[in-house]
Amino acid sequence: MSLLKVENLSHNFGDIDIFKNISFSVEKNSRIGLIGKNGSGKSTLFNIISGNILPHKGKLSYTKKIKISYLTQEPNLPEAMKLYDFVVQSRPDYLELEAKLRQAEHNLSEDSSEKNMQNLAKLQQQFEIIDGYNYTTQIKLVLTNLKFPQSVWKKPIANFSGGEKTRIQLAKILLEPFNLLLLDEPTNHLDLAMIFWLENYLRKIEQPYIIISHDRYFLDNTITKIFELENCRLHQYNCNYTNYKTAKKNNIELQSKQYERQQKFIKKTQDFIQKNMAGQKVNQAKSRQKMLAKMDVIEKPEVEKKIKLNINSKSRSGNDVCKLHQVAIGYPDNILAHNINLELFYQDKIAVVGPNGCGKTTLLKIINQELKPLSGKIKLGTGLQIGFYDQMHLSLNDSLTVKETIWQLAPTADQGYVLGYLAKFGFRGDNVEKPVSVLSGGEKARLYLAKLLHEHPNFLILDEPTNHLDLDMIDSLETALQDYEGTVLFVSHDRYFIEKVASKKWSFENGTIRETSANLEDIFAQIGRAQTFQNAKRNSADKPKKSTKTNPIILKKKLQEIENKNSDLEKLEEELISLQSEFYDPNIYNRPQKLKKINSEIKNIKDNINRLREEIDILEEDYLQKV
Repeated sequence: MSLLKVENLSHNFGDIDIFKNISFSVEKNSRIGLIGKNGSGKSTLFNIISGNILPHKGKLSYTKKIKISYLTQEPNLPEAMKLYDFVVQSRPDYLELEAKLRQAEHNLSEDSSEKNMQNLAKLQQQFEIIDGYNYTTQIKLVLTNLKFPQSVWKKPIANFSGGEKTRIQLAKILLEPFNLLLLDEPTNHLDLAMIFWLENYLRKIEQPYIIISHDRYFLDNTITKIFELENCRLHQYNCNYTNYKTAKKNNIELQSKQYERQQKFIKKTQDFIQKNMAGQKVNQAKSRQKMLAKMDVIEKPEVEKKIKLNINSKSRSGNDVCKLHQVAIGYPDNILAHNINLELFYQDKIAVVGPNGCGKTTLLKIINQELKPLSGKIKLGTGLQIGFYDQMHLSLNDSLTVKETIWQLAPTADQGYVLGYLAKFGFRGDNVEKPVSVLSGGEKARLYLAKLLHEHPNFLILDEPTNHLDLDMIDSLETALQDYEGTVLFVSHDRYFIEKVASKKWSFENGTIRETSANLEDIFAQIGRAQTFQNAKRNSADKPKKSTKTNPIILKKKLQEIENKNSDLEKLEEELISLQSEFYDPNIYNRPQKLKKINSEIKNIKDNINRLREEIDILEEDYLQKV
């Protein structure tokens, strides 16, 4: 039995459909990645599953006593409560039994009667059954790996930043008992070491989970199935993210062929009906008309327009972009890094890497001249036009619309130019008239990026540019930055983005920053995080090995076999229609032998049609798994 079954679920906001008639199930071993463009309904679906909102249509069926844990992007935590007190509440059974155990120990200390001894022994046994003696160790393990040392456990939640509150929520959720785990962008506020740890943690748990994430490596390492929300529909793929892209492409090609084949058949049938509705074959024409009315029409695949970004600079900077000499950064009572000696040259693309709180954002702000170093010298090159993307302060005017935000940057441009430019960032149709105040986090990030790039800077400083962007937009940004002729310095926790864009890394290590061309695995080994990374790597080895890529010739033969069987199916359906048309002749019922023969032939044809359909389904599934 499925843990969760969703049937014909539909939801909308006003006149806008979010999704329509989607169905799926979650099994006890499900490892699902939920993807889709910003605004496609991913978080809405999570809120429906968790019971926070009711769907407009459809049915959700749960197993009895299901416990769903849900990590939201914007946690609502009790500000006055201390960190440890909040996290320990994830196990009410532990707190209740621990209180009874303490009371029993107190009672025994005052009265060592047989009754008190038996009561204590009974409670100790129950405490052991719920693994109570290991619970504090589990809390320490989770909090430590999420970068909450014991020195901060007694601090009120109000003292922590927004990103830290998300990690506090994650800690509580991972520790509490659940049957189904929903994680909405769990890596947004984690550094690379924390992401490696979380991947390892998820791979070890037995409970099913659904993850919304734009971290492609994270999805590949944690999920076995992709759910994609697109054009109000849910598409399912039995593979990780990397294989999903290939499977989707081939699925669209296969659906296109099926659509074209069916449309050809429909046109041919409609032509027959039109020619024979008033002729001798009127009964056959009526039969075919009924058949068309009952036919399940294949939808034409909708191919989304791929966002294509072009990042241009007005002018070229000098060869020497930035030089840091004996620089120290941080605060007088907390030096984050010192003895920094680095140089940044024209067309360098550098990723700044290191744990949360090490000073990555501080370094970017110092180079952007928003902050001053504690000591040392920073020299910027000539002819620089800096574009700074600050994920925490998206400077947008809420009173303007999307269109007005860009138009004010080019007041003499016509509307066509503004709409064309916005389309590159995924703003089309009515979306350009939206007030900035109602935009989602992802939409604001895209608009801020559009505004920044419209200034044509020749030096981009980007602080977590992929946060809140959907996968298609991240892919477009990666390609644009690769082709960009200027200089890029960026901070990101997206491993795929780092390896694809960066030519070098600036790594925070041992109280300073060093430049390296090593990959992230080697960097983490060198800064003492090899164990975390290697554990994640070893666990990934436990996954079923990917099948080797199928020979294209074999795939072509498979596709041809599917085509041949579909042709055979069309012929049988034609024969069936012709035979069924004979029932419209009243004289047929006066010829029992003829009637018997026709019924026998119809049965044989229907059996063959069902057999062919099953064979085609098997062949198509096999084809999609091999591509």
